[in-house]
Amino acid sequence: MKTNFIILLILISVSYNFSSCNAVKYVPENKHLLTKNTIFVNDKKNIDDEINDYIVQRPNQLVLGIPFPLHFYNIGNKNFETNFEKWRLDHPKSFFSEKKVKKIRNFKYKTHQWFLNNGEAPVLLDSKKTNLTINNLTQHYINEGFFKVKVTSEEQLLKNKKVENSYFVNTDKPYVLDTITTTIESVILDSIYNAQKTESFIQKGSQFKLSLFINEQNRLASLFRNSGIFRFNKNAITFEADSANYKSNVNLVINDSIANVPFKVQKIKTISIFTDYSYNTKDNVIKDSLSYNGYSFLAQNELKYNPKLLLNSIFIEPNTIYKDENRELTRKHLRSLKNFRSVDIKYNELEDDMLEASIFLTPLKKYSIGFNTELTHSNIRQLGVSGKLSFINKNIFKGAEIFKFSVQGSFLDSKDAADNESLLNAWEIGADVSLELPRFLTPFNSEKIISKRKSPKTTFTIGTSLQKNIGLDKQKFTGIIDYTWESSTTKKHSFQLLNTQFIQNLNVNSYFDIYKSEFLEIENIASTFFNETLNTTNVLDFINTNIDANFETTNPEEFKIAQNIKTRYNIITEDVLIPSISYSYTYNNSENYKDLDFSFFRARIVSSGNLTALLATNRDENNAKTLFKTPIAQYIRTDLEYKKFWNLSLDNVLAFRSFLGVAIPYGNSSTIPFSRSYFIGGPNDLRAWKIYDLGPGSTQSGLEFNVGNLKFISSLEYRFKIINSVKGALFIDAGNIWDITNSSVTTSKARFNGIDSLKDIAIGSGFGVRYDLSFILIRLDLGFKTYEPYLPEGNKWFSNYNFKKPVYNFGISYPF
Repeated sequence: MKTNFIILLILISVSYNFSSCNAVKYVPENKHLLTKNTIFVNDKKNIDDEINDYIVQRPNQLVLGIPFPLHFYNIGNKNFETNFEKWRLDHPKSFFSEKKVKKIRNFKYKTHQWFLNNGEAPVLLDSKKTNLTINNLTQHYINEGFFKVKVTSEEQLLKNKKVENSYFVNTDKPYVLDTITTTIESVILDSIYNAQKTESFIQKGSQFKLSLFINEQNRLASLFRNSGIFRFNKNAITFEADSANYKSNVNLVINDSIANVPFKVQKIKTISIFTDYSYNTKDNVIKDSLSYNGYSFLAQNELKYNPKLLLNSIFIEPNTIYKDENRELTRKHLRSLKNFRSVDIKYNELEDDMLEASIFLTPLKKYSIGFNTELTHSNIRQLGVSGKLSFINKNIFKGAEIFKFSVQGSFLDSKDAADNESLLNAWEIGADVSLELPRFLTPFNSEKIISKRKSPKTTFTIGTSLQKNIGLDKQKFTGIIDYTWESSTTKKHSFQLLNTQFIQNLNVNSYFDIYKSEFLEIENIASTFFNETLNTTNVLDFINTNIDANFETTNPEEFKIAQNIKTRYNIITEDVLIPSISYSYTYNNSENYKDLDFSFFRARIVSSGNLTALLATNRDENNAKTLFKTPIAQYIRTDLEYKKFWNLSLDNVLAFRSFLGVAIPYGNSSTIPFSRSYFIGGPNDLRAWKIYDLGPGSTQSGLEFNVGNLKFISSLEYRFKIINSVKGALFIDAGNIWDITNSSVTTSKARFNGIDSLKDIAIGSGFGVRYDLSFILIRLDLGFKTYEPYLPEGNKWFSNYNFKKPVYNFGISYPF
């Protein structure tokens, strides 16, 4: 620990000196390197990031307080060509041939250019950009109602050609809204406005803010266009303000016409849906048509969509007033069907001021074949290469359904394989069939429960997979009926009426080859007390023959160890049927994949085996109810996950993740199926421990696969840009797993005993380097054991915190 601390001090000292001396390498005379901007608002230092966004010129990017991109730039030689030619003149008799010299010159030139292109040039203070910042700040505060604001700047010259820039903002008092009046000549618009007047963003006594007027303009434009005023445009709305004595009187003016055509409520008279539209054939004759519930379905060839089913995604209705929201909702839902290449909705005005709506749908190819390969990585498998071949049939039942048949295979890196020194020494193959319907398929009318506006979908899936050299080589059969819907743009729901999985272990005879630590314990008992030599195939015979009541009398501790191993063997090797039902709720307010400031929450509850165990009549030798001679798993499981991301500044993000899960067996089961238990550790989890290496509780069993049925983990990670596509991270992970079943095979240290067990939470910390390829992010995280709950008192903190014992985590994408 002392050595690590000394190394850290040396690194900090070197970094500081490097930062101080090398930063101004390319700063010309009489120029200054901008190192800091500070804004003071009414004599107080600004801490609002939004205000800092108005600064035009920013210092060089800092990585942990050091301008690393600038130093990277300074490694390059801007004057290399001049310096090289000077060197050649000074050394006319070189040891190298002319051809060799040219190669050396080209290599060095490209190297220097690489540093210059990938680094960041020094930011030199520019008075023009300072004035632009003053203008930006002035305009911002005027928009916020501080009409008498004054902004100045001051440069503070530092040693070694460096400078800090300060901005001083004196806002004075803000103007507030006083009298609010309206001038709305149109009777129709005036009545619509007054009906929603209380929702106005502009209220007497509020501070004058430009954003309030923009919001009010958008609100009114949306209000009118969703009230039948098809021709309305927000440019018809203006505001007149008369300001004096820190008060503003505002008059809202709304024109009564556009291009001298009065605004009026317009209804939709006809709706035409072109189901096979193509721009290249738009002038072709319509050969097939059908009228249904006031809609006209048209096709240049043959109508291939069931009108009743397609109307589930259309919210524009005949003989109703025009609404923008119905137009956008229709476009969104039709696109979500994944049946159409493009969706276009147009309106034409008829002579009687009615509207004609036309929906142009350009379909995708009905049949398609997809093949994709990917490099995979998870907490369970360090490395894998997978491939998937899919056959897709769109609109199979003329209701925009999607039928998909897939065959997939993977080559994996598995430590369970007999040849665990080779790369990609295991494989898995599988196939599944799925059918996705863009509606709920139920024996009753579900429209009153979940309306079509909530994008209801039903998905049926049947699949199977087979493993080789992965654990005990499981074969799985899966059947799923999943209902999903969206209650809003941020809230999604999933109700799996059925998620049944049959798991059969095919490689039971290799149990003690895989779980070597358990074999070694039994082998030790056999050699010590019975002078016998065991192999991995006769362990159970040895336990059944020798570990009896007589042995317990003389060797109670070894008896317990042997019986626990036998019990654990029975649990893990048992085939199991898991007929579950589940509900998931997901909240995600991320606006798009580029959004770096959002929250995420997911809750899931699973109940397994209730109905099946109730109806089953057969039992096995352990008195557990079975179906098809397979024990039925009965348990309830709840998972809660919360993630929060803060965009601190450009490419600097603080990420937080917390997960709590509990699974409780009951009724027909005394344990949770191994595949449904919790584990901890690995590249996406507690990164200072390898997969399955930690827990449960404060135990240090040495087992290869440690699992529990209670899990908690929380992570805090600071992500930052180092240079270009290279990014870094600092992280802290904390968590553990416990047993709450009171099983005879678990010790008191493995069980969760309330508040006292919180001291068993392990803590890991470390740093990571990530390379962003745009389409994929490659990650290497180094985790260091910070707090180890299984060590003796006094040794739990930092005992193995050094560069000799890090855990290397290779990953694809972010850990959370």
